[in-house]
Amino acid sequence: MQKFLPTNDLLFKKLLTSEDSSSILKAFVKDLLGIEFQTLTPKETYHIDSYKKAFEEMDILRTEVDILAIGEDGSHTTLECQIQPHAYFRERSIFYLAEAFCSPFGNLETNDFIRDNNFSALCPAYGINIVDFHLFDQKQDALQLFRLLNEQTNQPFLGTNRKELLLLCFLSLKNNNRKSQSAIHHWQHFLKTGETLANAPDYIKKAKQKVDYYSLGSEEKEMIMKINKSKAINDAVISTAREEEKRKVALRLIKMNLPIEQIVEATELDLETIKKIESEHK
Repeated sequence: MQKFLPTNDLLFKKLLTSEDSSSILKAFVKDLLGIEFQTLTPKETYHIDSYKKAFEEMDILRTEVDILAIGEDGSHTTLECQIQPHAYFRERSIFYLAEAFCSPFGNLETNDFIRDNNFSALCPAYGINIVDFHLFDQKQDALQLFRLLNEQTNQPFLGTNRKELLLLCFLSLKNNNRKSQSAIHHWQHFLKTGETLANAPDYIKKAKQKVDYYSLGSEEKEMIMKINKSKAINDAVISTAREEEKRKVALRLIKMNLPIEQIVEATELDLETIKKIESEHK
């Protein structure tokens, strides 16, 4: 039986933004951020027809967040799933978070909007990033949470409504430093394998049922194959570009007469490749 992982773009959106996925989305956000929402509404609800149209119209290299959800307090939560490492991904995650925070500026329909004060429309923004590569030190925890804190007292920076305005979270699927049998452990296992452990929370078991191969329609299976093909092509382009850049860096370091061991360490190219580049440009 063919198997598709929940980190596939279509399945990730189906899992968290379908009309009947509210409980899964709220549980996911609570487990990662520690924030419990009464309501958390995706800006765009998943449906295969709208997904197919969006996929056909958009560039695979588009720069917009995977999922944006609005809480009952007007707060914005972004969810991004990134499998392959990308240059400047940290900056990208900050960009999405800042964009989500700034988007309600001046919106008259915001709950606490005060006339003549556009800043009153701003609400907390939370960013969740699922990554399948090592973005931070491998010895650190799989779940990394960043917030604005007073450097001396470690007190969080709060907005007028006494809520933290910005939170940024990263869950690594590569890093196994997390408590065994914790919610993070179960989410990590599910996202990496598409399977659930016997003692996983019911909402994660429900999540598995939602993206199970046998529950997918023929159009969804076909669409997933297209996504995987596009992703494979995109990954190959990125890999080639990254390799070419490494070779350029290696050549510059060779011309600077750096020891070959340092060049290997700096570029992550193997010794034979460095020697070949050196011989080609003598």
